Amino acid sequence: MKKKTHVIITSTRKNSMALGVGLLAATMNPALAADSTTELGTINVRDNRPIRSGYEAPDTTIGKRLQDVQEIPQSATVINQQLMKDQATSDLKSALKNAGITFQAGEGGQAEVPIIRGFHAGGDVFEDGMRGSSAQFNTDTFNTDHVEVLKGSAGILFGRGVGGGVINQVSKMPYLGTGGDVAVGFGSRSYKRFTGDYNHAFNDNVAVRLNIMGEGRDSFRKPVDTKKFGIAPTVSFGLSGDTRLDLGYKYIKEDNTPDLGVTYRRTGPATAVADDRYFNTNIGYPGLESEKSYNQVATAKLTHKFNDNASIDNTLRYSKTKFDSFTMAPRLNPDGTQVRRIFSDYKTIIYNADTWSNLTNFNYKFDTGGIKHDLLTTLELIREKRDTYRPAHVFTIDGNPAALSDGLPYNIATGTFAPGNVTHMRLPVEPTVTKTNTVGLGVSDIIELTPTVKAVAGVRYNHIKTKNRAATDGQEVSRSDNLWTYTGSLIWDYLPGRNVYATYSTSAMPVTFRVIGAWASLDPSQLVSAPERTRTFEIGTKNSFFDDALTVNAALFHTRKTNQYVRNAGFADEVKVYGLDAGVTGRITDRLNLISNVVISNGKVRADDPATFQLNDKFPEAAAKVTANMWANYRVTNDINTGLGIRYVGKRYTYDPNILQKLPSYTLVDAMVSYENRNYRAQLNVNNLFDKKYFESGIRPHAFPGERRTILATFGYKF
Repeated sequence: MKKKTHVIITSTRKNSMALGVGLLAATMNPALAADSTTELGTINVRDNRPIRSGYEAPDTTIGKRLQDVQEIPQSATVINQQLMKDQATSDLKSALKNAGITFQAGEGGQAEVPIIRGFHAGGDVFEDGMRGSSAQFNTDTFNTDHVEVLKGSAGILFGRGVGGGVINQVSKMPYLGTGGDVAVGFGSRSYKRFTGDYNHAFNDNVAVRLNIMGEGRDSFRKPVDTKKFGIAPTVSFGLSGDTRLDLGYKYIKEDNTPDLGVTYRRTGPATAVADDRYFNTNIGYPGLESEKSYNQVATAKLTHKFNDNASIDNTLRYSKTKFDSFTMAPRLNPDGTQVRRIFSDYKTIIYNADTWSNLTNFNYKFDTGGIKHDLLTTLELIREKRDTYRPAHVFTIDGNPAALSDGLPYNIATGTFAPGNVTHMRLPVEPTVTKTNTVGLGVSDIIELTPTVKAVAGVRYNHIKTKNRAATDGQEVSRSDNLWTYTGSLIWDYLPGRNVYATYSTSAMPVTFRVIGAWASLDPSQLVSAPERTRTFEIGTKNSFFDDALTVNAALFHTRKTNQYVRNAGFADEVKVYGLDAGVTGRITDRLNLISNVVISNGKVRADDPATFQLNDKFPEAAAKVTANMWANYRVTNDINTGLGIRYVGKRYTYDPNILQKLPSYTLVDAMVSYENRNYRAQLNVNNLFDKKYFESGIRPHAFPGERRTILATFGYKF
């Protein structure tokens, strides 16, 4: 199934016809051609370039080969650059609202964690197919060309984890051409953002590209705020040859006021109500709580094409992250009348993480007795190290030492803390050091049995060794795992551009890796427990219409995970999720584009362990049985566009040792209008148009309120 490109041509039909008639006449009459040269020379070729594209997915590498997403025998969603621009997307989490994904609040220095088809995907976020060291998955998208989401087990492609799916961010790369764009944004709650993207080709072989970003914003939950800056230069050599070298660097820093959400008011032995107020101490003592992070990524990728049937690429990447957060957990008394901040309830995470990754892919196409093969061999080497600190703190109130049992009384009625000047000092501490080495070797083959029937088979071996040295006593423990994962698919192209498929795929995860975000040492149960293992059955159909401009896809899936680790609790014996995953993407008419996704699922957790028995027979934590989203863009004129989005997330729950906290369902509406010509763009976005109050995520005793109505204005210039 070959992908075609569809663009909107803004030159008028009259000019196009005049040009065509002139060229035809010149061809038939050389004398006329001589007379017409001057007139044709006045035509501006730039007028035939598209102002904007649609929402069709570009060819993707989520399957480790460059291919049409319709050819991958698993559910997949691609959020392209045009869609992110229309939605004024600035971070990965905002982009993922188009893929039927819910979120769970993170711990251990990790931002909110994506949940794909009911399964935790915090460790399954990649950049250009490579793992990074940062636990902060929710990175800025200023250097992201598009986002790919592959659903279902995918251990054969990405190694450990990947039970419910994988998220891959594809970076912007240099190209042959010179130009770029800059954009500034202003909006609600002091929102300010600047982005710049410039590409310059020196010749047919060498080009550079620079992306830069700066942003600052407040939250409706003051004094929560965010400040960030990013820069990403890339240079490419050999753009027109068989050998290409890409060298890239990305740096992002953030300086934020942390927000641990809100706690629950208990209204009875089995019910809880979330309270939408900011309880952290920064409301009374500004500057006491902070969160800072720094992330650097350096990449070198060498690609060589031997011929039309054989190619190899090798990517070397170094990633380094520093994260420093100190905050006080919000707490309410059971009656909801007063909160008292106890110093012993502070939350602090400091870590330094660095990762060396090397990935080699060798692709070879050949025939055996009339059967075509597309063979991919992958070798992945990863070295990960993380130093995690849990410093002790000394507190003072008005200069006097305060015991950990002392607290800060907070009056809910007045919304104020008792007067006093609170400070804290960190005490030096040794880190907990976690090191992991991974060797992964995989082979997969796409076999064309007949012109309309293909089979896919693959296997991957992973050797993973983790060492952990405790900060408390210096004791070192380790564990090694040898994991095999498999995949097998059958695809039938029953009509050109339309297929049905059946896929079986597996993945595996050492339990030791579930605690990388924690400051504590590995406990004995994690050292001896069996790995988490996941397998997915999926039967689906993918269909293209209007010369591949529109895709309509649907799949039935059944995923089962065994021995799932439940943080701070124990293990669930088994988790099953099954359901329907469907989507429509692309151009409905010349003026109407849309992307939509719906996931309807069911399932349950089986937990015999007394520590996790409360989860027994429940749907997985933080997951919704029903999610649905739709974003449509209508081109009113060649320059004026409107957009409307509707997103529904069903009810979810968070687990607490004493109670299951329920998060209600919600429906949000977003809207957009823009004016855009070849050089200028003015765009207005209104997110949460009807100012819906809702809870976006939660974890145990905390719920995280979602953003209220937000107005964003963006002004861009292309050159």
